[in-house]
Amino acid sequence: MPFFSVVIPTFNRESMVADAIEAALSQDFTDYEIIVVDDGSTDGTARIVEAYGAKVQYYRQDNAGVATARNTGVALSHGEYICYLDSDDLWPQTKLSEYKDVIDQNPGAPFIFSDFHKHNVKNPKPYEISNSEIFPYIFDLAEPAGQNTYTLKGDSLLRLLLRGYPLYPSTFAIHRSVHNHYRWDPGILKSEDFNLVLKLSCQYPFLYIDQSLATVRVHDSNKSSDFITKNHINTASMKLLRDLYLPKSKRSLCNHYISQKYFGDGTSYFKKGLYRLSVANIVRSLGFRENWVRLMKSTVGKLWRRENAQ
Repeated sequence: MPFFSVVIPTFNRESMVADAIEAALSQDFTDYEIIVVDDGSTDGTARIVEAYGAKVQYYRQDNAGVATARNTGVALSHGEYICYLDSDDLWPQTKLSEYKDVIDQNPGAPFIFSDFHKHNVKNPKPYEISNSEIFPYIFDLAEPAGQNTYTLKGDSLLRLLLRGYPLYPSTFAIHRSVHNHYRWDPGILKSEDFNLVLKLSCQYPFLYIDQSLATVRVHDSNKSSDFITKNHINTASMKLLRDLYLPKSKRSLCNHYISQKYFGDGTSYFKKGLYRLSVANIVRSLGFRENWVRLMKSTVGKLWRRENAQ
């Protein structure tokens, strides 16, 4: 039984999938298997993956979405931990060995993720600023758990996720026992990762490695042009968490962030000229009493600053 199972879901990525496979094959920790799940590609993806022969386990399925492809990879896997590598992303050579060191220090850790850099493929190099440098509030919520390692749990973890800190599947390492209870939701075709981590946060602590151990590549085919649908799905996932997974004592906290989500989306739509949608979202945000305190503080603060400036 391998220690890690590396699951690579792919769909029409003939120009990139080989890079992801090579990144997995180049790891300096060798106790792992690689499973590529082809979600019904119509380009040359199959030819490229099959050329690796026995080095890679290749499975092709009818197109059903990335969540189903990842679930297929879990079903085919044998490792103690399942790691995900999207077929347009990359790992450094030390990715799995770094994760193994953290697991050795925290045996049985249910969920692990790391920092990462984004790289717009139109540019020669990745962005200089990492994910956690963009969203530094993770360090206000996390507790030290070792060298470059932090624990997030309970309200702190919930606040991190609901506030909008982005987690990407190419940084996930999930213990098999977790996947015995939770799988990717095949009914969610956008932001399926957000939906999964919200549900997991109700049951498990997360370990964060403060080290950039993935490169998330940005390109035309993975940019979400339908941002309205994505925003709607994210809000729906937050409501689902509140109504089905959280105890009543946590619902006010969840409502606080749902109201902020509506307000933030409304502000964004206004800047894009989507005025009706903007007003609708801002009005929805005002329907949560958890938002009233924040608005009152903001209004009083502005009045106080104006008064003192005169």
